[in-house]
Amino acid sequence: MDGQYPNASMIRRFAAMLYDGFLIVALWMTSTTILVAVVTEGEEAHGLAFQLFLYFELAAFYIYFWQATGQTLGMQVWKIRVLDNSGELMTLTQSLQRFAIATVSVAFFGLGFVWLFFNKRRLTLHDMASHSEVIYLGKKPYKSEMD
Repeated sequence: MDGQYPNASMIRRFAAMLYDGFLIVALWMTSTTILVAVVTEGEEAHGLAFQLFLYFELAAFYIYFWQATGQTLGMQVWKIRVLDNSGELMTLTQSLQRFAIATVSVAFFGLGFVWLFFNKRRLTLHDMASHSEVIYLGKKPYKSEMD
């Protein structure tokens, strides 16, 4: 990108993920309730199929928002956005790559996030792999915040 906006700090990224975590848990609770009521007829949902269902629901959440607006609700609150290196919204392929690499990063104790501390542009491993970056939009980026 042209450097108009600085890349987001680790604190903003994790704060947005925490905020999104609350939304995702609510989404999982709702979908699990429906799954238990309709599919398993009141029996406990468990096993690999159930875990994969939750994982793909998580993937759909992030991929949808990254492509639609470049922001999840948590990212909006913390005033950050993910865009491709040309400043446009990510493609489906980029979003899938980003989510897959981020998953591996989190599975290995967040190792992919460590790149942020050694990269001049504050990029993580999944930023670099998907040719994207998470930018900080500034203190008052939204029209509703204007005086």
